[in-house]
Formats: sequence, C-alpha cells, structure tokens
Amino acid sequence: MKKERKVELAKRLAEQLQEAKIVIVAGYSGLTVAEMENIRNEIKKAGCTFNVIKNNIVKKAIEGTPWDAMKEQLKGANAFALGFDDPAALAKLLVDKSKEFKKLEVKFGFLGGKLLSAEDIKALSSLPPKEVLLAQVLGTMKAPISGFVNVLAANIRQLLYALKAIEEKKKEN
Repeated sequence: MKKERKVELAKRLAEQLQEAKIVIVAGYSGLTVAEMENIRNEIKKAGCTFNVIKNNIVKKAIEGTPWDAMKEQLKGANAFALGFDDPAALAKLLVDKSKEFKKLEVKFGFLGGKLLSAEDIKALSSLPPKEVLLAQVLGTMKAPISGFVNVLAANIRQLLYALKAIEEKKKEN
C-alpha cells in the first residue's frame, strides 16, 4: 500500500474516532470470509462499523488523541468496531457474535477515555438497551410524584366514600 493511501486511511479513521463513543478491538484469525461478512453486516445494521485495519495505520490515527492509550494493546491481527450511538448495543452484538463464532475474540475496548478489558466489555454487554434504561429512570423519577398525587387524592376519595355511604343509608330509611 502506498504511503499516500496509508495517510488518507489514517485521516479518515481519525475523523471516525472523533465521532465514535466506543471502540472495541477483536481478534479475527481463523474466521472465514462469510463469517466476517456476517459480523460486518450485523454491526452495520446497528449503525456501527467493523473494519480490519493495520495496527500501524491505527497508531498513526490515534496519535495525540484521547484514544492514544490503546497503542500498547495493538498486537496481532485486529478488527476494529466503532460505535457511534449506544456503546452497550455494540458490546452486546460483538459478545453475541463471539459466542456464535468461537474464533472471534473480543480483546479490549476504549470508552470515554478509559481502556476496557474483555471482561469489562462483557459486563457492558449485559446492560439493557438505552431505551430500557431511560424508561427505568423515568419510572423511578415518576414514582414519588405518583405517590404524592395518590396521598393528596386519598382525602377526597375518603370524603366521596363517606358521602356515598350517607346517600345509601338515606335511601334505606
């Protein structure tokens, strides 16, 4: 590959890394082309990217950026998955694919300026999707308000029950 092409690839990767929220690095040795295409297509459907890039190009792209901490980890044949929206969704997808294809090995990741081990990525993959987490937070925020409204309505409700009882007693007499 010519030097100009490598520089262009490093620039394009650096631009993608500025937008990415998470990077997960996986070993792919021994996977067939069909298996790699399957993984790439599934990740693409999720709005992420999955590319095999030479370590030297990646090192040039991350030089002087917050991603620089992963330089020492780049050894062997690596595929790079970049997530732009929901980090947990990409982690879950890669962990699931590594169970399906035993030769796909999640090595490490990088999220929010922090280097993640393979175990950290597995833990991240067990989180519920972003929408479910938001719904849980909203439910938790709404619960005290709902309880307060019920407490306020209880007096009015008891008054209505008492009036209804008086009405029925008068009908009987």
